[in-house]
Amino acid sequence: MRDTNARHLATPPPLHRRWQLWTAVGVAVLLVITAAAWIGPQAEPDRASADLSAAPSVTGAGASTTTAAAGTSSPPATTGDGPKNLLANASFEDGSLGWQPLGGTHLTKTTEAREGGYSLRISAGPSAGGPVGITVPDVTLTKLGGRYHTNAWVRPSSPNTTVTIGLREYRKGKPVPGSNTLGWTVERTGWRQFGAIHVAGQSGSRLALEITARDLPPGGYLDIDEVVLHLLPSR
Repeated sequence: MRDTNARHLATPPPLHRRWQLWTAVGVAVLLVITAAAWIGPQAEPDRASADLSAAPSVTGAGASTTTAAAGTSSPPATTGDGPKNLLANASFEDGSLGWQPLGGTHLTKTTEAREGGYSLRISAGPSAGGPVGITVPDVTLTKLGGRYHTNAWVRPSSPNTTVTIGLREYRKGKPVPGSNTLGWTVERTGWRQFGAIHVAGQSGSRLALEITARDLPPGGYLDIDEVVLHLLPSR
């Protein structure tokens, strides 16, 4: 009995021990490979999630940037709905159609234009100087308190010519007190722009536009182009 127990509890032979060692190593390696295969796919989504959270949102910051750029580069939305020019033939492409001379003014269509193909030249006789002028006697019927703005490009034939632009109200053929006329002395030749604003004192008056030039020498003239008259929006 003693010898049998001793053999049963004795240390296993060396070959058997090596087999157990390699079996344990193989199991450990298999566990490591399995763990790596399981952890790898989990780590990739985590990294991808971190990358997306760090990147700007296309529908957030990107959209706002696009809107701001469009707002900066595009014209305001109200441009197309701005005040309408109440004048027909405002650039005189049709000569003096719709315009009338004041006094003995002579009207000529000329190619010396500020914009487009033509402008209108107003001049006195060869032996007489100013004043010379043109008018549209019945542009529109006024609205009480309406603010009417006008401007024009003018070019006198000689310096130190006094140019006036005026908006006048007429009722039953008579001028209404309070019409607004702006005078301006053009010290140099060349195209200049100027204008005036008139606040209508009555409703239903006939609004007239008048442009004149004084202090012209004999044979002198005034070229006019791009005239604008519109009713400004209410405040």
